[in-house]
Amino acid sequence: MKSPFSLSIVISILLHAVLFVALVWSVDFERVKLEPTPSAPIINATAVDINQVTKQVERIKQQQKDKTKLEQQRIAKAEKEAEQARKKRLAEEKRIKQLELEKRQQEDAKRKADEQARRAKEKQKLEQQKAAKAEADRIKKEEQRKVAEAAAVAAEAERVRKLEEQRKAEQAAKEAEEAARKAEELRKRKEEEARIAKEKAAKAEAERKRQAEIARQEAEFERSMQAEMAAEANSRRQRQVLGEVDKYKAMILSTIQRNLLTDPSMQGRTCRIEVSMAPGGFVINTKVLENDEAVCASAKRAILKAGSLPVSKDPEVFAEMKTLTLVITL
Repeated sequence: MKSPFSLSIVISILLHAVLFVALVWSVDFERVKLEPTPSAPIINATAVDINQVTKQVERIKQQQKDKTKLEQQRIAKAEKEAEQARKKRLAEEKRIKQLELEKRQQEDAKRKADEQARRAKEKQKLEQQKAAKAEADRIKKEEQRKVAEAAAVAAEAERVRKLEEQRKAEQAAKEAEEAARKAEELRKRKEEEARIAKEKAAKAEAERKRQAEIARQEAEFERSMQAEMAAEANSRRQRQVLGEVDKYKAMILSTIQRNLLTDPSMQGRTCRIEVSMAPGGFVINTKVLENDEAVCASAKRAILKAGSLPVSKDPEVFAEMKTLTLVITL
């Protein structure tokens, strides 16, 4: 870093040099300009130039002072920033040292805790080993006592068992004798019951077969009657349906006849035409089977003009008439 005093010296030298050059230039300029008529105005002119030079010098000095002030401010700011950086670095170093110290303290505390835990674990292990040995000794003694007690109990149980076996054997002999007597009585009773049951079963089977034959004959008669009634009902229904079909067929032919356009040349001619209808009487399709072209063409036009033909709302009747073969004769 440059010293502010050396900079001031350099500025001062430069200022004096500029002043000297300005004075020389001013004197030479005025002298050349006023040589033909040297008089008092030369002095006035020289004085005016010196004032200008003086003002110029003052302005240069002021500029130099401003520069110096700015330089000093810059230097002060840089020194302040350097001081702040130094303080920040020292604080960071202090924080790092504090962290290292805390880390060492934590490591020391951990080592001490680990050592204490190890010692406590070893102590606990020794205590557990002592307790296990004491418990093993207690269990061994308890087992020996139980073995002795069990031997005494087993001996007593064996004596009681033998007495009980003897008693049971005597009781079993008595029970076997009584059982044999009861079994013989039971056998005789069952033989009698079986004989009676066999007779009853034979009678019941004969009655069952008789009743079954009666039921079969009655069922056969009922089926026969039902079949005859169903056939009669179907026949009546079929006649009724066909009657309805014929009725609506006549109505359809009447509808077609009303819309039929003819001329004398068609008289005596015939057209067989098949008509397919949707529920409601809407004509789906027409198909000519045997035709006189003029009569069939007129019949088709009459059907189309009608739009829909009369049909039954009864599904069974409609099923029989949804496709009809019509014979149209003129």
